[in-house]
Amino acid sequence: MNIHEFGQENRECVLFLHASCTGWDFYEESVQRLSERYHVILPAMPGHDLTTNEDYTSVEQIAAELERWLLERGQAHVHGLYGLSMGGSVALCLLADNKITFDKAVIDAGITPYQLPWIVTRFIALRDFLMVELGKHSRKLLELAYPPEKYGAKSLDFMQQVMKHMSARTIWRVFDSCNNYAMPGPIPAVRTEIQYWYGSLEKKARAWDIGYVKKNFPETAFVEISGLDHAEYALLHPAELAGQMLAFLED
Repeated sequence: MNIHEFGQENRECVLFLHASCTGWDFYEESVQRLSERYHVILPAMPGHDLTTNEDYTSVEQIAAELERWLLERGQAHVHGLYGLSMGGSVALCLLADNKITFDKAVIDAGITPYQLPWIVTRFIALRDFLMVELGKHSRKLLELAYPPEKYGAKSLDFMQQVMKHMSARTIWRVFDSCNNYAMPGPIPAVRTEIQYWYGSLEKKARAWDIGYVKKNFPETAFVEISGLDHAEYALLHPAELAGQMLAFLED
């Protein structure tokens, strides 16, 4: 897993974890703004890196690899953590593991593990797999999910490039793992100040995840971003996201 670093001259670190079906450099504007004050660590998730042919592994394995990487560099403590969607799953796993301590964490529409019968989770993963596998080959299907008048042709070109790079194995593992990753039971108390962000237009879709976080990370503050759907804050409003993240980190 390639790990990119920005603002290495800054003392305090922020770990930034991106969503599925996008590359690490989708978030470069937000990261550049954050890196003016922080050392930002931005992994290119397996299966999403155009420079390698590796497949996605799992939420747990990625979290473990990041823990090893940080500990080898003496970073047992990190000031800030941001994880979007799939990246939010990895962030929650890191918080529960408690091998790295964080002062502040933003889980932006993070996906939590389903507590459902095995066969039901297979059908959900299959549905999501087919949507992405078909969408990566069809611009029309992609534009139904991501309207070009909102996202712009350039962003859709890049998104489709990343999706085409994602193997069928990667796509399956992303959804299967994000929906079913293992968490310790009970989850130990964490001292991190956590915010869970979600768009007002995805509130119903995130109800399960919000409930899971309320139960297992009870001190979490919930922040609703008005007028936005899943991942739109990060993808469409990178400057505003960076500004809100900076305000939280420095509060």
